[in-house]
Amino acid sequence: METLFLLKEITMLKERRHEIILNKLETDGMIQVSDLANILDVTDMTVRRDLKELEDQKLLIRVHGGAKGLDKSLTREFSNEEKILKNKDRKEYIAKIIASLIEDDENIFLGAGTTIEYVSSYMANKNCNIYTNSLYLFQKLKMIRGLRVFLIGGEFREITGAFVGSLALDLVEKIRFSRAFIGVNGICDCLAYTYSVDEGLLQAKILENSNKSYLIADSSKIGVEDFYAFYNIENADVISDDKISPKGKKEIEKYTKLIN
Repeated sequence: METLFLLKEITMLKERRHEIILNKLETDGMIQVSDLANILDVTDMTVRRDLKELEDQKLLIRVHGGAKGLDKSLTREFSNEEKILKNKDRKEYIAKIIASLIEDDENIFLGAGTTIEYVSSYMANKNCNIYTNSLYLFQKLKMIRGLRVFLIGGEFREITGAFVGSLALDLVEKIRFSRAFIGVNGICDCLAYTYSVDEGLLQAKILENSNKSYLIADSSKIGVEDFYAFYNIENADVISDDKISPKGKKEIEKYTKLIN
């Protein structure tokens, strides 16, 4: 029992160190191992081990003698294949929340994106209408009994597997959804970001045409900007995971409700 208590205490101490490191990076942009060792009252070796763990989580970049923060702006659009296994545990956590919010007989829109694709694993025994512009998600949902699945067509973007453009816009303008779940590439201040203008325009229209709107962002996307700001988060709830930092949570809750 005493050993278990000590292990929990060590884990909590490490999580607290990581939080301090990330907050320091947010403020200063770059940090030195020696400075962190003094601030945290630990050895240089412990700091280097912490920095390695945080780098593995894609939360910072190690440099000689310390670390620097990530660039808030994404430099390119990543493919579905590149993203599907990234932060898999966080995506599955969020997918379970999304599935729990979906009720029978609703008209649900599920957007493109790898996090929302995981929802297909938790839709058994659901009886509702699902609309999506994601070919990849459609291929997974169509096999589930009880669901009526509608694929919204248009111009196909192979990199994300999404249909966009004027044909897709024309169709969604005529539909009122019970709930819409839209994935984002980043949330910074009060804005939700994506890479593609065409996808952003369609996503914004879908959110506007929904009785209840949700933006989907795992914790690695909080504080991140991308090419196109397509929506004000004040008009939707944000669904994230349990790894979101206290600072990230506070930032979201300045503008809207956070579900995690």
